[in-house]
Amino acid sequence: MGPGTSRNGSGITRGVRGLAWVAAVGVAGWGVLWSGCGPSYGPAPGAVGSAGAVGADGSGAAAPADLVLSEEAWTFDSSPGRVIRTVSYAVHTTMEGGLIVDRAPAFLERALVHYTTTLGVLPRPPRTMETYLLSTRPQWNRLTRTLLGAEAEPFLRIERGGFSHRGRGVYYDIGPKDTLTIAAHEGWHQYVQTTFRDALPVWLDEGVATYMEGFRWDPKEPDRPVFLPWSNLERYETLRWTAARGRLMPLGELLRSSPQSLMEQDPRSPLRYYAQVWGLIHFLREGEGGKYSPALSKLLLDASQGRVGETVREAMGGPAARAFATRRDGTVVFSAYFTPDLDRLDQEFRAFIDEISSRGHRQKVSQGKSPILD
Repeated sequence: MGPGTSRNGSGITRGVRGLAWVAAVGVAGWGVLWSGCGPSYGPAPGAVGSAGAVGADGSGAAAPADLVLSEEAWTFDSSPGRVIRTVSYAVHTTMEGGLIVDRAPAFLERALVHYTTTLGVLPRPPRTMETYLLSTRPQWNRLTRTLLGAEAEPFLRIERGGFSHRGRGVYYDIGPKDTLTIAAHEGWHQYVQTTFRDALPVWLDEGVATYMEGFRWDPKEPDRPVFLPWSNLERYETLRWTAARGRLMPLGELLRSSPQSLMEQDPRSPLRYYAQVWGLIHFLREGEGGKYSPALSKLLLDASQGRVGETVREAMGGPAARAFATRRDGTVVFSAYFTPDLDRLDQEFRAFIDEISSRGHRQKVSQGKSPILD
């Protein structure tokens, strides 16, 4: 997440391959993965709705070309381009061709199916979402200034990557794998900004965004992405490294933190933060026999429908509900939906990390499989 009064946004920098995803410190210390996070002002106030579906089975089963509805000419800054329209996206690009632009429309649609099904059934966006794929960094800089005006400066400090802001995704070519992994992460924020009525607490928004990053290309159909949340060795290795060195944040601190506040203490701490919230979502999904999974699904659905404040008020009282409404207090939301006994759940979470870090489990993660379920 970025500076200012940020709601539901994010940014990723540096290469995703070999993911150190290390903090590439910029002019004012903005690092990777959160540099573009905000200032984004949250969910659209309109009704939760549907922009259509992808494939009769909801899985995006159509061939990639069949997901493209139309193409039309588009020009930015004297550079010729096109708008590629799908059911849910309008992809503005100055790329002439190549793997990224050929695969991106279908990738985005299938990522959206992943967002709306993998952690429970969530609404599809009420309108078409704008995504920009620029050929070069200078074009990306100019478009960022055009779209954001006075708010652009923090985003321009991103050293390599992209961002989402007010329901738009803005990326440029940094290679097929890295560009599309960023689009998968930022696409979650873009979807939430467009669709959800409640802003998400930072730990949840960033945790789910990292959960959505993992994918592989189908070996039988190379243009088709298969989204596998565990297929993220970089997050896994960072989490395992952090745990082995005794540097895991206590759960209460994790729920209160944000990447930008941590960056002020240690330029590498956002990497550990992202790995730990990635692990937290996996824990809530699979840990302790899956007992927290229904609450996670309910929390996301409630946020999409604007009901989180009501649930917090019923469980925790008026002051807690006001804390959520005014500052997205991550602790009160977690306590209301999962348990107020953070010490106990912290112990369970650490035991989960120990379990997934044990010998032999890295190979399962490298295959995109759960180390404890498969």
